[in-house]
Amino acid sequence: MEASTGPISPWQSKTFGTTLSLHLDRAVGAMTISPSGRDVVLASRNGLYVVDLDDPYCPPRFLRHTTLWEVADVQWSPHAAKYTWVISTSNQKAMVWNMALPASNAIEHVLHAHTRAITDINFHAHDPERLATCAVDAFVHCWDMRSPEKPVQSFCDWRASATQVKWNRQNPHVVASSHDRFVRVWDDRMGAKPLRTINAHSNKIHGVDFNRVCETRLVTCSSDKTVKFWDYSNEKDEPMKVIETEFPVWRARHTPFGDGTLIMPQRGGKNALHLISNREGSEYDSENQISNPMKAVAEFIGHSEPVKEFLWRTRGGESGIDDREFQLVTWSKDHDLRLWSISNETFEAVHHARNKPLKYKLTRMGTPYVTFSKEPMVDDDSDVFSLSPLNIRNAVSSSTGGRAGHFGGRLPVHRYMTRGGRGYDKISHLNWLSGVRIGRSAFAKPDENTAFNEREGIPENLGEEVSIVGNKFPKIAFEKIDVNSGNIVVCLNGPWGFNSSLIFIRLLAKFPLEYPHHKSPSLEIEPSKDMTNKDLKSIMSQIQLIAKRFTDRDKYCLEPCLRYLMGEKFILEQLDVEDLVASMDIQLVDDVEGSYSSSDDEIILFASPN
Repeated sequence: MEASTGPISPWQSKTFGTTLSLHLDRAVGAMTISPSGRDVVLASRNGLYVVDLDDPYCPPRFLRHTTLWEVADVQWSPHAAKYTWVISTSNQKAMVWNMALPASNAIEHVLHAHTRAITDINFHAHDPERLATCAVDAFVHCWDMRSPEKPVQSFCDWRASATQVKWNRQNPHVVASSHDRFVRVWDDRMGAKPLRTINAHSNKIHGVDFNRVCETRLVTCSSDKTVKFWDYSNEKDEPMKVIETEFPVWRARHTPFGDGTLIMPQRGGKNALHLISNREGSEYDSENQISNPMKAVAEFIGHSEPVKEFLWRTRGGESGIDDREFQLVTWSKDHDLRLWSISNETFEAVHHARNKPLKYKLTRMGTPYVTFSKEPMVDDDSDVFSLSPLNIRNAVSSSTGGRAGHFGGRLPVHRYMTRGGRGYDKISHLNWLSGVRIGRSAFAKPDENTAFNEREGIPENLGEEVSIVGNKFPKIAFEKIDVNSGNIVVCLNGPWGFNSSLIFIRLLAKFPLEYPHHKSPSLEIEPSKDMTNKDLKSIMSQIQLIAKRFTDRDKYCLEPCLRYLMGEKFILEQLDVEDLVASMDIQLVDDVEGSYSSSDDEIILFASPN
């Protein structure tokens, strides 16, 4: 059911070690990443947007689910056994999506037991069939997806709403939840009584995270501007260490490498993420109440609004040796999705030891490196998705070699459709391209209309070039844009008919990977009854020559080629145009009435239709 195009391994990814920024002007409330690290899901009130990080120039897939409530959380299953499952909140309900199914029928389960809005979701760290939810109703519900009709176990604080829930990464029986200023640690073998209650902060707790190696250790953060490290085996409410910040803290999580914690402000903090080393600073002195001011070993600064979520994209570790590589993924209120590279100095600052045996199991191992950013292909003549849910399940199971476990266990009694059925959120391909920035331009502040105005329309890659041309010439239609493969199809009108009359032209372009560095694209114009074969060959030879002259000088050639086809003039700067003009038999003009202004040293090039 997944698309088979693109890289088949994270080691073939072109974006993993690259700085990247994507702009999506939608009210996104939460973000999650697939266990393979290829796709990111952005959840809004209108539905889910699935972005392929390895094909950032392709607009996201949209799965509609219109709701009146903000999406509090969305989580992609971290287990290879359930790599198609995504769960998102919708007020009191949690929707379990199967990314391998068509958008109109992608909701596989609806979990409904809470009486107030759900605030957090967390998949079990060991069992791919289990997850936990918590809500404003103060309850923590534990679910087994083999019987999703009701929770298999529930815990309740009875006094304060729950804000976070997290499973222990080492002990499969332990789960922790935060309620106002308190942390409750529950053991599913002890019934409704908490294993441990910690009076953790002086204000509301916003984040809880278990240590990846030490079973009884966890970190909490709060709007009281502190981050605290705890060992719940200690019966006293005394933290191991306290970090004081200058801002209320929304999230604090252990890094998947070394011994560090990444801190996300609720507001302030330069709209940045702050990485600290857990080994720096002194232990907390309860008598003198001595804490440590935050000393960041790295800061990720670039967003213009507060960061709403951060995730880690990972590859490696298949052999049991820690040769993993990491990339930070962030989403902000400025509507930018950004990929950040991690320097060797940062790894060293948090004491990450490479090429050592892994200290814990990686649940993502064995996940196919596929994308769900394309809608599954459905044969209209088949009954795979038009009959009963059982037929859907059988079809999906058979398409994956009978591995039904990848797509859930028992089907629910009722099927749930997304509100609005097959509706979709139309995102213009050109508008999407204008928000894609790679490399040096990734963190440039975008203009209201286009991301390239600050660099005077000079592209840095094919995607930016297509976006610039598309915004500059609105009458040009891009029939196909596949930046990843370099295939572009452009439709326009040009004065190549009888007596220079306008005729329809379709240009097929194939851009090589090395473009524009001494590699010109393959250009072909579709034959037309309005154009003779002689004229067709002449036009094609001239645009190919234009493309070669530009790419020989490492310059982008799409715009001058299209200008030529439209019969317009364009300005050639810093090129040996005398040789170009002699070869092309074109007209040179210093100035033209009613047209573009030019300086004395600029040469204006015209197409000669006939």
